[in-house]
Amino acid sequence: MSSHPSEWTTMAVLAALTWGVTVLVSVFIITVSWLRPSYLGWRGWALGQTALVLGVLVGTLRTPDTLLASVVIGNTLVMVGSTLCLRAFQRFSGRFVNRQTNRWSWAVCAAIVLALILLTTVWDDISLRFLLVSGYTSTVLLMLVILLVGQIRRHPALRTAYGLNLGVLLAGALLTVPRSQMMISADAHMAFTLNVPNILLHAGALLLSVGGSFAFWLLHDDRRRQEMRRLHHELFLQATLDPLTILLNRRGLSQAYELWQDQAADAVAVLLLLDIDEFKAINDRHGHVEGDRCLVQLAGTLRTIAQPGDLASRVGGDEFALLLTGPEEQRIQQIKALEVHLAKDQQGTLGFTVSFGSTEVVAGEDLAKAMNRADQGMYRAKARGMHVQQPRQTNNP
Repeated sequence: MSSHPSEWTTMAVLAALTWGVTVLVSVFIITVSWLRPSYLGWRGWALGQTALVLGVLVGTLRTPDTLLASVVIGNTLVMVGSTLCLRAFQRFSGRFVNRQTNRWSWAVCAAIVLALILLTTVWDDISLRFLLVSGYTSTVLLMLVILLVGQIRRHPALRTAYGLNLGVLLAGALLTVPRSQMMISADAHMAFTLNVPNILLHAGALLLSVGGSFAFWLLHDDRRRQEMRRLHHELFLQATLDPLTILLNRRGLSQAYELWQDQAADAVAVLLLLDIDEFKAINDRHGHVEGDRCLVQLAGTLRTIAQPGDLASRVGGDEFALLLTGPEEQRIQQIKALEVHLAKDQQGTLGFTVSFGSTEVVAGEDLAKAMNRADQGMYRAKARGMHVQQPRQTNNP
């Protein structure tokens, strides 16, 4: 069966375009992966993807004169490339393979290569060659699919990137199937004619090369962004939370107070400032471990009293602040509950005494001034030997 010369010309142009794009992309990704190391598996993926795509293209150069080289080199590159890609995704995902399993996979790959040589030189059996190579690559592809689906379920934030990689791999593999089936039953010259299987194969090679590179880089970028967000969140917590009591520190209280002001214009709240009585004596007499226990216990009490929207903070040393932002009746009940904890049986339910002062705060008021008023009220309570004081209005002297 003869082919029109224009078909040969078109196929030659298509093949040249595919080879040119693939080689350029391969050189680029290998260069970048070596000059700019990234996550584990980065370089292995670059080599694997290059070998996989070039193996597919080498397989298209199959003539009676190049049969052995095309079959052995092309299929070897495909098997090596697919194995490297699997290992790259495993390393990137933190799922390392033990050395014994790794050796077995390469041993199987080498055995198939040897069988390909025999099935091309001694017994020319294209069907058996196809079964050997497709069996190996299908197994690797199945392992890749299982890995990627598992990562999609395990990491929702990276679902899109993992899904894109999965889609590119499956689509690239499916686009090469029609030509493989055609070559089993058709004449060798069909490999160079303009037909749908050949066009699909070149499309698959371009998809794996260009689309695969984009998808894997997108996965790296998404993971880096996720880690940067996590790091930013951790740094924010370290900057705004007290590590011992896990309450807001002074900076965190200031930021949360500003946010409350922005969200609740003209709202009224009650600010309580608390201090453990004779805290230095507790540390000196019983040690800092006992002092820390007192701080944590008082923090737990404030966390129990606080309602959604309230702000509890350790502002420094043994001083704590509690901003009650709810309705007036709720604030009154909260203060009564706090008095039960702090004043019952002299040492309350904590086992030590706490003094506190309070003041009303209007949104828009400077926090430092409000804390100063509450602080004065707390020290007046200490001076009178009392440990509770009712809120006083902002307009009182």
